[in-house]
Amino acid sequence: MPSELLHLPPLYTLVGLYRLLTDPFIRQPVLDKIKHASVRGLVVGGVYAAASWKVMDWFVRHFLIGEGWNVFKSNKALEKSTPGGVVNVGIGRLRIPIDIVLYTHLFILLPQLSSILRYFIYKNLKIARSRAYSLTVSSRGKPHEFWSQGYIEEWAEPPRAASSGQVDQNGRRVRSDTQWIEWLLWWPTQLVLRKYLFLPLSPSLPLLAPLVRSFLRSITTGEYLHQPYFDAKGMSNDEIWRWVEERKWAYRAFGFAASLVESIPIIGLFFSISNRIGAAMWAFDLEKRQHLFSAGVIKPLQPSQVGFYGMGKIDDLGVDIQKAESDIDRKFSTRSSNKEDSGDAQKGILELKGEGLGVGESGKEKVL
Repeated sequence: MPSELLHLPPLYTLVGLYRLLTDPFIRQPVLDKIKHASVRGLVVGGVYAAASWKVMDWFVRHFLIGEGWNVFKSNKALEKSTPGGVVNVGIGRLRIPIDIVLYTHLFILLPQLSSILRYFIYKNLKIARSRAYSLTVSSRGKPHEFWSQGYIEEWAEPPRAASSGQVDQNGRRVRSDTQWIEWLLWWPTQLVLRKYLFLPLSPSLPLLAPLVRSFLRSITTGEYLHQPYFDAKGMSNDEIWRWVEERKWAYRAFGFAASLVESIPIIGLFFSISNRIGAAMWAFDLEKRQHLFSAGVIKPLQPSQVGFYGMGKIDDLGVDIQKAESDIDRKFSTRSSNKEDSGDAQKGILELKGEGLGVGESGKEKVL
């Protein structure tokens, strides 16, 4: 990928989606793992939606926007704000009229259908995610030496962690700006916000809830998706903290985009696979940059050079980045060319270990 893309981290989510759709080397092994379970899940979800439609419609009319429990608004308030039972969802010219009953119905039903589909493909989805990352790494055609050079400092004055900082059960440093987020992402808090605060205030607010949640978990999502990369480099917990801290806004931007597309009901499960591909492509570009620092092509960045994403500006580094990266590619492609005759290298399928968890889950994902 071009070096300019390093300065637009959210675009790697689109890169991952593009490669999953267009590269048969990745697409076929990954989607073959989930296609049969996906069909079963979609069929069961369709049957559930058809069977429960009238019951859910009655429930919405009588208990959510009707006289029953009247969870959201009183009838008079509803008549004033929703003339004809229609609400405008969106902002400005993007607003669309939609029936309030249908809107509330879909707001409840779509996450349920997503959960049904997830139940059927859960085990295979974990394998597909790990396989997507490993096949993307393999498709780059670089040997183990390319990925295992270790941590190379890119800043002349790297950040230092406070000696009194908290650590989690795995010995990882806990970021002070993410500790309070755990309470907001706790499921009872989410239930109250989504069901009893967002929808009563405005029909458009539930659509903004994924934006808020994605922003809150952005940096942890970005760091989590690069865990296989950190493992391949053999980075210590302190090195991982320093690496992410130096590029925290890049990880926030990428993690926000990845978490946002994964929050979309049903198709978000598909994005959870493509995001692994995007993370692998980003890791490959970052590692090429690491080799440039290791070879002395780029000197450690001074505080005035680091920029917003912590990686400086391409035109301020004083070197031809494209030429230097081409030299790195030729160097390692030559070293790996002797291995192309072996069956394993030809297939490019790596050994998989661990579980490919989603961005909203706890745990650790390893791909070797």
